[in-house]
Amino acid sequence: MKKLLHLPFALLAASALFSQNAEKPAGPPPSLFDFFQQQDSLPLLIIDTDWGHLIRKKREEEYQDGTLSFRNAAGEFVRLDVKLRARGNVRKEVCVYPPIKIKLPKKQLSELGFDPAFKDLKLALSCQESKQYQECLAREALAYHLYEIVHPIHLKTKVVNIEGREGDKEKFSFYALLIEDEEEFAARLNSRVLGQGIVRVNVLNRDAYLKMCFFQYMIANVDWSVAHKHNLEFVQSPGFEKAVPVPYDFDYAGFIGTHYAVPAPTLPIKDVNERYFLGFYVTEEEAMQTAAYFRYLKEDLLQCCARFPLLDERGHASAERYLAKFFEVIEDEKRIKREFVNKFGE
Repeated sequence: MKKLLHLPFALLAASALFSQNAEKPAGPPPSLFDFFQQQDSLPLLIIDTDWGHLIRKKREEEYQDGTLSFRNAAGEFVRLDVKLRARGNVRKEVCVYPPIKIKLPKKQLSELGFDPAFKDLKLALSCQESKQYQECLAREALAYHLYEIVHPIHLKTKVVNIEGREGDKEKFSFYALLIEDEEEFAARLNSRVLGQGIVRVNVLNRDAYLKMCFFQYMIANVDWSVAHKHNLEFVQSPGFEKAVPVPYDFDYAGFIGTHYAVPAPTLPIKDVNERYFLGFYVTEEEAMQTAAYFRYLKEDLLQCCARFPLLDERGHASAERYLAKFFEVIEDEKRIKREFVNKFGE
């Protein structure tokens, strides 16, 4: 050590730099989704296409030409020639602006320094161009952040500013939500997403399943199903012997507040704000343990609501109040037994 201290400073710096480079070999380039997701601020995405045609033909989900422009790491605007189409189910029917899928050109991705292996972007747009629906989209983004606290196997998201253009005309400007594509999600976790075939609760990791069920109850969401693979991904991931369920699409949750959200007619509730537990055959021990886990996360979950940057003071208070009612339930042993212990389900 004493000899090292007498080395010239430049030699020490060069040695340190060489050591760092040796320890950190260059990895693959980031995907475009990663590039956006890792930014501290809200990236601006400019999409130029025939929006009138996309909206009129959204039910047909046909790809059409467009361009995607954004600032690269140097702050310069770059442009990709893309294909895009409407996607989704209910939102495609009830919203002016449907969710969209964007296909990115591999060659252009490579030329810009992005990983060409991941060439799809999924965007949920604001349902309508109004403050109310900007807040709904922000609260859905918050729901994804809340689930990140609940379980390590989750989809990544990123809120972006999107500007819709048709040539020289600006059609709209509002928030949108980038959601990690299935292939990229699986690659990030070195996992396999289960494809076709029937999925039953008994083939799922029980702990992950229970946490997912309690989370859905927390945000008052009954728009999901294991048996029908509805609004759930199922991933076989290292460290888990059984498949892990991963929730997405929370626009029907009472926590979000969309005008079109209604519970299925087969459920014994009249309003999506009535919490209803859809867990399958949950024992008293499981209910107590999972409730204790959420009580342990209480401050983190409430702080996530309080600090979420896209909501104003009123929105923060509203989100915290919504979760507070959930915690009233799980802090009462009798209510835990009544709400969560059952012998039925899918």
